[in-house]
Amino acid sequence: MQDDRRDVLNRLAQEARQGDGETLEVLLMECRSRLQRYFSTRARNRDDCEDLVQEVLLRVSSALPKTELNAPFDHWLYRIASNCLITYYSRAYRQRETAFTQLSDPDSITDLQQDSFEASLLERVADEQAQAMLVRIVKEVCSDVERRVILMHAQRESPESIAQMLQMKPATLRTHLMRGRAKVLAYLIQHRADLLGGSEAIQTAVAALERSGDAPLTEAERRALQETTPKQTDLRRAALKLAKYLRLE
Repeated sequence: MQDDRRDVLNRLAQEARQGDGETLEVLLMECRSRLQRYFSTRARNRDDCEDLVQEVLLRVSSALPKTELNAPFDHWLYRIASNCLITYYSRAYRQRETAFTQLSDPDSITDLQQDSFEASLLERVADEQAQAMLVRIVKEVCSDVERRVILMHAQRESPESIAQMLQMKPATLRTHLMRGRAKVLAYLIQHRADLLGGSEAIQTAVAALERSGDAPLTEAERRALQETTPKQTDLRRAALKLAKYLRLE
């Protein structure tokens, strides 16, 4: 049954590529129902879901006449959808950043802290700014694939779902995720140790690793933690070993 539906989509796509406007409308209707199911569990709300659907449909309409479909149409469709979703996730992170001066009444924050059952407003702003900073670091130090994997994983997409959307093997995805995490954590250790609690927190993590019985740091990895311009491969290996003993402040 699924193969039959795929054949129908492929036929509609080929006819629409030739300039058949009516067929294009039918194709887009078929795409809409699929995209609504796809985004409904991934977007934050219905409005965002509909915006994502519309964005993908616009891209399909624009790109289809110029695209050689050498693979099933739905593979191409979901590749566009996953790219839009990654942009959406990245935008959602950027929108979390709120400058202290943009708050309506900064002087009232002390009072709000005492009345809130959640984390204080100051703490929440600091947390949001830290998240936005992490996104900037991810973009700076990670490859494009690593960035996509990390951002999607941060939105609680399952590894299986990410692998399917990015059309890669699960083992390959795990490699990209681990490499990306190592790069980000190594950057924090080298340049923004304050976000990890400072050098003292890093040394505490080293001590915890030594007590744990896990694979200890090599001499090269220890040197990398101390040097101003360390060898990045050694620093990243050290970062991965220390990862579960470190946390963002």
